[in-house]
Amino acid sequence: MIGAGLLERLRRRDPGYRISLRALRLTITALPPYYICLYAIHNQVLATYVIFGVIAAGIFIQLPGPAPQRSRILLAATPVTCALVALGTLLNVNLWAAVPGVLVIGFAVAFFSATGPRLLGLANGLQLFFIVANFPPHHLTGLPSRLIGAAIGMALTAAAEVLLWPDPAPVSYGQRVAAAAEALADLVERSSAVVAGGRTGDGDGDGVAESQRRATEAIRATRVPGTPWSERPLSAGRRDRALRDCAWTIWEVAGLLRRFLARPAVQSRHDAEAAGLLRRSATALRAAGNALRSGELNVGNPPNEADPAFDPPAADRARPDEVDRLRLLLGLQAIVQHVDFLTVAARVALRGPTLRADKGAPAESGSLWYAECGDFYLFLRQLRENLNPRSAYFQSALRLAVALAAARALTGVLDLSHGFWVLLATLTVMRTSALNTRTTLFHSVAGAVIGAVATGLLLQFAPGPVPYALFLLVTSLLAFGVASLPGRIGPQAALTAMVTVVFAQLAPADWHLAGARILDVVAGGAVGIAAGLLMWPKGAGGELRQRTSAYLRANADLIEKTVAVLTGRGSSRDRPDAILAPPHREFILCEASTCQYYGERPDPRFEMVYWEAYLVVGNHVLHGSEFLLRRNSVAALSEWPEATDALNDVARHLRRAYLDLARRLPAGRVDQSEVIPMDGAGIGDRLAAIATASNGADGERLMEVANWLASVSENLDWLQTPSSRPEQPLRA
Repeated sequence: MIGAGLLERLRRRDPGYRISLRALRLTITALPPYYICLYAIHNQVLATYVIFGVIAAGIFIQLPGPAPQRSRILLAATPVTCALVALGTLLNVNLWAAVPGVLVIGFAVAFFSATGPRLLGLANGLQLFFIVANFPPHHLTGLPSRLIGAAIGMALTAAAEVLLWPDPAPVSYGQRVAAAAEALADLVERSSAVVAGGRTGDGDGDGVAESQRRATEAIRATRVPGTPWSERPLSAGRRDRALRDCAWTIWEVAGLLRRFLARPAVQSRHDAEAAGLLRRSATALRAAGNALRSGELNVGNPPNEADPAFDPPAADRARPDEVDRLRLLLGLQAIVQHVDFLTVAARVALRGPTLRADKGAPAESGSLWYAECGDFYLFLRQLRENLNPRSAYFQSALRLAVALAAARALTGVLDLSHGFWVLLATLTVMRTSALNTRTTLFHSVAGAVIGAVATGLLLQFAPGPVPYALFLLVTSLLAFGVASLPGRIGPQAALTAMVTVVFAQLAPADWHLAGARILDVVAGGAVGIAAGLLMWPKGAGGELRQRTSAYLRANADLIEKTVAVLTGRGSSRDRPDAILAPPHREFILCEASTCQYYGERPDPRFEMVYWEAYLVVGNHVLHGSEFLLRRNSVAALSEWPEATDALNDVARHLRRAYLDLARRLPAGRVDQSEVIPMDGAGIGDRLAAIATASNGADGERLMEVANWLASVSENLDWLQTPSSRPEQPLRA
């Protein structure tokens, strides 16, 4: 009965026994080779590095993708692992070489994780290999055993990933985006029936509402915080960049569709042409989703063949109903343009051709600038752009490197026994903010005390190879995963006990060894706290507020400059490429800070701010500006003095409103606006009246700009309302 109850509790906490099987897999991988090296080969160095290879690969390394992919990454990282072990050994010749080595290598390993989740997942494990090798004894004769042991540990873990109870393949981010695109396609298709005046089968209103609910859930699943860390599209490569653009664009289309359906003209008239364009957009969305889900471009029906791009027809402005219809089609045009962008982004994600079949020219060269770039170039560019003090990745890497170097200096100056524990504690407690580091320190110290006490009792009352082996078996199962089921203190306790008993079997030890472990952990944690308090204590949260504010300021300037270029009121330096460059640059830094922030414990004062919404709204400004500047020539509206005055007046007001929000955002006061956003419908009515009274095709261009400015204003209003919360993505 008791056993059945324990199994039932384990099943509830560990569905499918995935964590338990993973712990068993790593235990089987670690212990037999350790004891073979220790008692059969009689090589303590080899035994130490074999088991530490499994610990580093199994606990400290967190990799994305299915088991075969993780296995390949581990094997590919093995030469780097051996190089770090060799460097750590060579630099351990004295303290003056060891400390600068820890500083430089610690920063490099942590900073290179800015290129994506693969290196990010490897970073702590690679740091551990270097740390283990960077402590006495300094025996170059033992370097071959160290290298062989580390390589064996990595290789055994890679083999176990695919041979022993491999984890089921996780839901990839591409599949999440595909599901969102398909759900949005269903919503667009049902909406087309409403526009055409048809029926959806279960009532127009009910059908659209149910489709909207499903689309909202699917879109929410693409949010970064709701995605497992190892599956987040944070890589600098083409695929992950394109997937991020697909996700943001799906959000934008959902918001544009909501505004389109709310137009009085949609509700008061039935337009077959508009319904047809929506159906074509739904087809394009569904084709892109199917391609992303399968991972292959369907040669028979690629996304580009369903391209819904169109040019709105001219209207007889002497007839008000024709003008209303033109406004309706221009509102639909924004949806069509974003769907077109999505289909091309899906092609980039799947490494397909990026030429439009109907135009034979590269599509969206602005936002999809990376489409023709190689991944190696993109990785180097990502590193270069983050190599500045404003980058959250730079700050985090430098903070960790300084903390590790300080801890290494402390162990050398105080001649601490097994100083490796001090750096291990610093590595495990360091987070991107002082708040998170303090929280982690509590769990680490509490776990270290529990693990040390348990090990001390073993060393005092039951020393010997057999008790050590049984104790190591139990603590290995706990450290490799089972201890994480009850809470966050258990893993640290189990790891402390496991590593302590590993060292106890290498040299004679008593209960004093357990006490020294507690002091080492406290010392390492104190170094981590000091570094966190002295260097960017707000972490990525503080930097995120600054970077999001800077992105909003760049978008505010872009709104005004875009209108100035189209109306001929800009300066000679306001060329399309020049005015688009600053927001593109700020977006990269803002996105990096957002991803870093979601990896730490949220700041309670600002956790209700919906940070991803600011990226989506900013991207809407950026994409809309690109569409307009590509579609229209410079000074295309300059012949209309009254229109240009009205456009520039609206743009100046929106710029002030965006700057006001950018000023308030660092303090988290996003709902205390001093500059009230303009009514989106009012902007459209005001500028449409001017266009209606005009002659020539420029009226359509003016309405096109008016639609963009109206949506920009409505998005700003949404950001500052209490309803802009994670459970309501862009009013989808």
